[in-house]
Amino acid sequence: MTAAALPPRPNSMGEPAPPRAPAVVGAWAGFPERNRDTVSHRPGLDQRWFARAEPILEVVQARRRNALWFAVRYPLVSGLVLAVLVTAYLLVDAARRDGFAWGEEIRVWAVIIVLVTAGYTGIRYLQHRKQLVYAGVDWVGEGSGRGECVGTYDLSRIALTGDALQLTGRDGTRLDLPLGLVEANPALWDLVYNGLRHSTAAGAESDPTTRERLRLT
Repeated sequence: MTAAALPPRPNSMGEPAPPRAPAVVGAWAGFPERNRDTVSHRPGLDQRWFARAEPILEVVQARRRNALWFAVRYPLVSGLVLAVLVTAYLLVDAARRDGFAWGEEIRVWAVIIVLVTAGYTGIRYLQHRKQLVYAGVDWVGEGSGRGECVGTYDLSRIALTGDALQLTGRDGTRLDLPLGLVEANPALWDLVYNGLRHSTAAGAESDPTTRERLRLT
């Protein structure tokens, strides 16, 4: 695909609007019906959440798939690490004191670890039960509290695994976006897809299956 055959890159106002992107997995694929929302900002919404100067033009959000599992993963790991550290401390303390009441101390520490893990899980669930994707003219970001984004016109790799769109920027930043959520806001998907086409023409890496499914050939 030559540069002359590519649609133009929109200006800061999103004009000219990119051509319609193809349907790949379908809007809202895999997402529950409740709490879906799409928002367009014209003119763009100034923002400071992502490492881009350009404003937000499009937003889409929905209740996260497997939200509880997403919330509990890190707390479980943290709880296990805490349990290992506590066990090591108790063993060292037992050797120093020549024994102690195992049952009582273990019960106290077990309650503390369970409460900390449950509290951490609850906080993460409330923060991340919704999944949001933002897009500007030439970037896309995912709002999981990391403020990470990639420039869609200077990608180094594009991959489609199932219904997950994996985008890797030149700086190594990688986003895993659920394509069904991205497609749910057609204007957002149009902006992102136009960038994918330009990145592909500029040499972004992608496998044959990805190029065929996304029609980037």
